[in-house]
Amino acid sequence: MIPEFPVSRRVFLALGASAVVAACSSSNDNADGSDVTRGTPPDSTVADSTVADATSSSTIVSPSSTSTTSAPVAPYTQPGWLAAENSLEGTDAWRILDDIAPTKRAAMPGIIEGFADTTSARPGQTVSLYVATAAPTWHIEAYRMGHYGGALGRLIWRSDELEQPWQFEEPSMDRETRMHVSNWAAATSFTIDDTWPPGSYLLKLVSSEGGAHYVPLTVRRDECAASLVVVSAVTTWQAYNPWGGRSLYENFGAGSRFDRSMVVSFDRPYDLAYSWGSADFLTHELPLIALIEELGIDTAYATDIDLHTSGLGENDELDAVFANRTALLTTGHDEYYSRGMRTCLERARDAGVNLAFFGANAVYRHVRLEPNDDGLAYRQMANYRTIDDDPLSETDPMEATVQWRNAPLNAPENELIGVQYFAAGITANFRVVNPTNWVFAGTDVRNGQAFRRLVSIEADGLGPPGREPETLEVLASGPVNYKDFVFNHAMTYYSHPSGAGVIATGTIAWINALDADEWGDEATTAFVRTATTNILRAFAAGPAGDTHPSTGNADRYRSSVKPRE
Repeated sequence: MIPEFPVSRRVFLALGASAVVAACSSSNDNADGSDVTRGTPPDSTVADSTVADATSSSTIVSPSSTSTTSAPVAPYTQPGWLAAENSLEGTDAWRILDDIAPTKRAAMPGIIEGFADTTSARPGQTVSLYVATAAPTWHIEAYRMGHYGGALGRLIWRSDELEQPWQFEEPSMDRETRMHVSNWAAATSFTIDDTWPPGSYLLKLVSSEGGAHYVPLTVRRDECAASLVVVSAVTTWQAYNPWGGRSLYENFGAGSRFDRSMVVSFDRPYDLAYSWGSADFLTHELPLIALIEELGIDTAYATDIDLHTSGLGENDELDAVFANRTALLTTGHDEYYSRGMRTCLERARDAGVNLAFFGANAVYRHVRLEPNDDGLAYRQMANYRTIDDDPLSETDPMEATVQWRNAPLNAPENELIGVQYFAAGITANFRVVNPTNWVFAGTDVRNGQAFRRLVSIEADGLGPPGREPETLEVLASGPVNYKDFVFNHAMTYYSHPSGAGVIATGTIAWINALDADEWGDEATTAFVRTATTNILRAFAAGPAGDTHPSTGNADRYRSSVKPRE
C-alpha cells in the first residue's frame, strides 16, 4: 500500500505546496537478515573485486595445465537481473508515517530538509547532498523502490550518523524571475557503485529528533539489460514545488498570488508539504514501477533531464537513453518539456521504439533548462508562459517558453502523443468504446462499460483534425464536464510507420488506480492492472505497431465542445 497524502492539487497549491547473476547485489549481511551496506559506500575497487569473485568461473584442467578464469560478468547486464533483485528481502521502513498536516510539517520537531545536486547518477558518479536541520545529528537511508513482495522498497545503504550545523539562511530570490534558491553548503557526498542497482530511489533523511524528508534520485545504467525505460517527471515536479514561497504557478507568501516564479531552481528541496519531499513520485510513478518489477520485466531508469541530454547529444551520447530499448514510458504527470526532451521521444518513436504516456497533460509546456550561477548544467528551468514575457523570444523565438501548440512553435502535443490536454481539477467516468482491442484482452469489458472517476485530476482528449496521426485509434471516450462546457476524454493508440506503437491513457489517475488499497475500487484496479500489463508485455516484446497495427477511427469519436446543460 502506498501512503496517502490526502491533499488535492487545489488544496496542495493553496497550502504551499517519486539472483540470476551474483553480481545483482554485493552487500554486507546484517543481523536482521537484510542486505545493506552501512557507513561510507565501499570504494569502487572493492565493489569491482567482489563482483568479479562472484561471477567468475574456473575451467577444470589437468595438473600440468594452466588454470584460466573467464572475464567477470558486468552487473545488471544479464537478462533476469530485475526479477533477481526483487526476490531479495524488502522493507517498508522507507515510509514516513508521521500524521502531520502538510501546513504544519515545517514546524515539527527535528525538521530536516535536503536535495541532491543531480536528478540522476551513474556508476562512479559522486552525489552531493545539501541538508538543513536543527537536530544534533542525522543520517541517510537509501531505498531502491520496486515491488519486493509488496514492501515496495529495499534498503541499499545507510550512512553513518552525521553532524550538521544549522544552515540558517533565508532562500535568495531573484527579483527579475522570482526564482528561489536555497544557498546551502554541501553537507555530505557519496559515490554510486555496483551495490546500487539501476532504479528509482528515495533517499530518506532522518534526524536524531524524529524528523524525516525524502530526496528522490534515479540511478541510470545504460548498459543494464532492459527492454523498457521508465522516465521520472522531475521537470514537472519542480514546476509545482512551492519551496521558498513560489512555484511556476503561484506566490504563497505576501503579495499577489499571481506573482509566480518564471524560473525555478533545482537547488532547493521539494517542499515538506509536497509529500514529504517525494513530489509526485509516490502517487504518479511508484504504482507503475511496482507493477513492472512484480512482472519481472527488465527495466532501465532515467529522468526528464536524461531525455534532454540524450535528445541533443549534450553532455551525453545521442539517443543513449533509448539505445537497445523497446519502449520509453512516461508517468502520470509529465507536462514540462524542453526541446531536447521532445526530440528524444520523437527520435525514439521514429526508430521503432514504443512510447507509453501513462497519464495526461504530457508535453504541454515548453521549457528551457539552464545552468545555475556556479555553471552546473540543467539546474534551472525557465517557463515564462507568453512570448512577450520571455526575454529570449526576440533573439531565439523557437526557444520561447510558450505552450508547444502555440506560436511560434506550432507543434501541438497530439502530433506525438495522439491526444492533447484540455482540463484540470475534473472527475469523470472512463468509458470503453473499443473492448476488442488487444489492450483490453483479459479484462472482460463490454462496449460502453464505465469505470467510475478513473478520468480525474487532469484529462486529455482529441484535438483538431489534421495534426494527429492518421492511424489514431480511440480505445475509450466519454464526456467530461469542465467549467461551463462538456469535453470528451480519449484514450488512444496508434502504430507508426517505423513499427513503434504509441499509447496514451488520457488521464493522470491511471497510475494512481494501480494501487488497490489507495484507489479503493477493486474492479477498476483489476481493469487498469490487466490493461497496463498487456501494454508493458507487448511493448517489451518489440515494435508493437508491427504486431498490433492500429485502425484509425478518431473521426467517429471527435466532438465539438458543448455548453453544459
